[in-house]
Amino acid sequence: MRKYAILLLAVLAVSCSRKPALEEGNWNPRVRYALTELLADYGNTSKSYDPACPPYAVFDYDNTTIINDIAQTLLVYQIENLAFRIEPDRMFEVLTRGVSDLDLDFGEGRTPRILAADLCRDYEVLYPLRNDPEAMRATEEYRDFRARLWFLSSNIDQAEPDSPFGCIWITTLLDGMTDAEIRDLTRTSVSHWMAQESMWRETWTTPDGSISVQIPKGMALTPEMQSLYHSLSDNGFDVYICSASLESVVEAMACDPAYGLGIGEDHVFGIRLAPTADGRLCAVGDSTYVQTYREGKVQCIRDLIAPEHGGKGPALVAGDSNGDFAMLTAFPDLKVGLIVNCLRTGAIGGMTAASIGNVPDLAVKDRTTPLYVVQGRNPELLQFIPSWDSIPVETDPVQ
Repeated sequence: MRKYAILLLAVLAVSCSRKPALEEGNWNPRVRYALTELLADYGNTSKSYDPACPPYAVFDYDNTTIINDIAQTLLVYQIENLAFRIEPDRMFEVLTRGVSDLDLDFGEGRTPRILAADLCRDYEVLYPLRNDPEAMRATEEYRDFRARLWFLSSNIDQAEPDSPFGCIWITTLLDGMTDAEIRDLTRTSVSHWMAQESMWRETWTTPDGSISVQIPKGMALTPEMQSLYHSLSDNGFDVYICSASLESVVEAMACDPAYGLGIGEDHVFGIRLAPTADGRLCAVGDSTYVQTYREGKVQCIRDLIAPEHGGKGPALVAGDSNGDFAMLTAFPDLKVGLIVNCLRTGAIGGMTAASIGNVPDLAVKDRTTPLYVVQGRNPELLQFIPSWDSIPVETDPVQ
C-alpha cells in the first residue's frame, strides 16, 4: 500500500508539471495521468501525428459515457407513461416477436407465452387510460404490468443466449413509431431522468407478490466524460461510440448539442433494425449489418472504423461490462483501456481487479501491451470519484 501511495504521489507530481490536457475533476489520478499521456504522445502536438491517419478512441455508451443505461431508462419511461404506439390486439405478437421457444421456463412456470398473455390482459385495461397517467398508475393492472414487463425484458435474452437478441428485443415496445418519434421520446426520457439528480434502484412488485424486480432510475453525463470527449477531439483524435443500444436512441442524446459531446451521427454505431416500407419501427435486426454486441463490437470496429484509419486499431477503448470485454482486449495496438468500475463480475470483473491490484508502468508511448486503468464512481450522486473503487447503488423500498 505504501509503495502504491508513493507511486501515486509521483504520478500527480509529473502530471501537474505538464500542461493539463484534462480538467482535474473527479478523475482517478492514475486514469487522468494515463489519458494525459495518451493525448501528449499521440495527439496533434506529437511528432508522430499524421493528420491523414489520426488516432481514434472508441467508447461504449451505457454506464461508460453516461451513468445508467439509455435503453433501459427509456423503457422505464415508456412503462410509467404508457408511451406506446401498439394497439391492444397486437401486443401479444409484439411481445413474442422473434422468440423461438414461447414455452421456455424463466422459473416457476413463467414462460414468454404466459407472461405475454398476462401483460395483454393488463394492457387491455390500461390502454383506454393512456391519456390519464394518474388514473392509469392507480390501477392494480398498472402495478402488475410494469413488474411483469420488466421481468420479461430482464430474462428475454435466455431465449437466444450469446446473441444480440435481448438488445434488439428491448426495442420491441417502440414498435410502430417513426425514427423521429423515437428520437423525440428518447430526448424526453433523458431530460426526465437527468432532472432527478440522483440514481437509485426502485422495487416493483406485482399485486399478488409473485414477481419483484429492481428498476434502475436516474441518469447523468459526467463533466469528466464531456471533458474527455472534447480533449480527444481538440488533440486530433477521432471519437466514436460503439453501443449495444439502438443506434438512433444513442444518437438522440449523444449527437444533441445540448449534451456537449460534439460527436456526429456518422461516428455512432449501435444496434440497427431492418427498415420498413412505411418508415416505422419493426423490431427485427438488420441482417446486412453486424450488430454491436460483444464480439460484434470488435467486428464493427474492424470493418467500419479501422479502414478510415489505415487499418489500425483504436488508441483508446472505454467500457464497463462483459459486453465491452472483447473490444477492450482484441486490439494489440491499443494504448489505453479505460474501465468504468460498475462492480461487475465475470471477465470484466477479473480485468478490473487485475488492473487495480497491479501497479504497471504508467508510460503510454510505444507500449507493446495496453495499459488498463479503472475509474470509480458514485452512481447515487451521479458522479465520478477520484478513486478506482465505486459505491454500489442503494435500493429503495417496494413501490
